[in-house]
Amino acid sequence: MKDSRINYAVVGVFVTLLFVVFLVVISMLAGRTGATDAYYTVLENVTGINFGTQVLYEGYQIGQVESVEPQFNNSKVRYRVNLKVQEGWAVPEDSLARATVSGLLSAMTIDIKEGESAIILKPGSEIPGSPPTNIFAALSEIGAEFGDLSQNSLKPLIDNLNDFVTAFGEVAMERVPESLDNIQIISTYLAKRVPNIADSIERSAELIETDILSKSNRENIGSSLDNLESASADMAKLASDLDTTREILVRSAVAINQLLEDNSTNIDDAVRDLRYTLSTIVRYVDDISGNLEVTSRNMAEFSRSIRENPGLLLSGSAQQDEAGAGR
Repeated sequence: MKDSRINYAVVGVFVTLLFVVFLVVISMLAGRTGATDAYYTVLENVTGINFGTQVLYEGYQIGQVESVEPQFNNSKVRYRVNLKVQEGWAVPEDSLARATVSGLLSAMTIDIKEGESAIILKPGSEIPGSPPTNIFAALSEIGAEFGDLSQNSLKPLIDNLNDFVTAFGEVAMERVPESLDNIQIISTYLAKRVPNIADSIERSAELIETDILSKSNRENIGSSLDNLESASADMAKLASDLDTTREILVRSAVAINQLLEDNSTNIDDAVRDLRYTLSTIVRYVDDISGNLEVTSRNMAEFSRSIRENPGLLLSGSAQQDEAGAGR
């Protein structure tokens, strides 16, 4: 009896250990082996996403999807995907979460693309979502677009081309005999005119060779080319001389400017002296004018007296004492 109880105890302990190991394995497979932080993202399409879907960070598993909740906003449906990730995992605020498939036979996962921001999201924050990348959905959309293109564009285009070719063939069959007759008429006319045309071309060639391209004309053309070459050389020399003259003028202007800067003080002094001289002349110009006027009257009186009595130059006469006469 005692042995049976021991056996039962051993079996119970063994089953308990198996159950614990089973729970640990399930937790590891589900990605929930420790404390977690909650985040969420909002997606437009959650095909293949449900409880337990893996959450990857640049391909590394850090958690799983906890739940998916629809949100209605202005008759549009968005889906809030609640995530559980490893506690303390740093997620930059400009990271992007998107639903993706890593392979053709792989399950859908939520892959977080790491951002470059130095600001880390706090637990409970939203990780911005981006449209899912599903190769099958893309192929389905491409197939639908190709079918629409085939039905609405390629088929009408082929029908229009077929109608055009048919109409062109009918018109061509009607016009070909007339066209052939016209071609025959043109060929007959050309056959008659070709000898005359050939003779005209030959005469023109002879005229060009004997007159236009004669020896004298070739010599004149050669002389003209030589003159043009000489003129171009002269123009180049003139341009060089103009450059040299321009440089001399520039240097002269710089020298004059430097001379004016160096003698600015002397020039200012000369201007001030000239201004003072002119102001002095202006002050005394009235006196000078009066003296000149008196002198001119005296000279006029003297010349009149000499004309009336030239002997005054030799004998002279005593001046009358006007002051004594007045007394």
